[in-house]
Amino acid sequence: MTRREKLEKIIIGTLLESNEMRNYFDDCRCLSSDMFLDDTNRRIFGYVREMNLKGKVCTDPCSILDEYGEAVVDIAADMCDVCTDYSFIHLKMEYNERHFLASLEYGTEQLRTDVKFEDYVKSFIKLVYDEDKKRTDGAKNAAA
Repeated sequence: MTRREKLEKIIIGTLLESNEMRNYFDDCRCLSSDMFLDDTNRRIFGYVREMNLKGKVCTDPCSILDEYGEAVVDIAADMCDVCTDYSFIHLKMEYNERHFLASLEYGTEQLRTDVKFEDYVKSFIKLVYDEDKKRTDGAKNAAA
């Protein structure tokens, strides 16, 4: 899996955790559906975006199913998988837990990550921009 594919999954997985307490879409308003290479991720992002435009910030898989019904049944399992396996919240918790357990085992100071979800969004934007620039530069050089 490429870095871009992983970042896509982390962004989508985290968006599927949004609720009234924390709307992760606020960090993703500068993204567009066409930035996602994976068709399912692109669709999910589109649904999350539409729901947010309607003022619905709770965009977990069940809420998306309630909102769109049969139109999203084919990706229901994918939404649950990406939410469970790639949510920034869960990944950060697992990382910190592993380092905590290692610090207990080896008697070292616990190192906690201070990475934020918006750091992943920024990295994703940079990757998309860099890839688009390479593609554009390559096309210009090929034409010359």
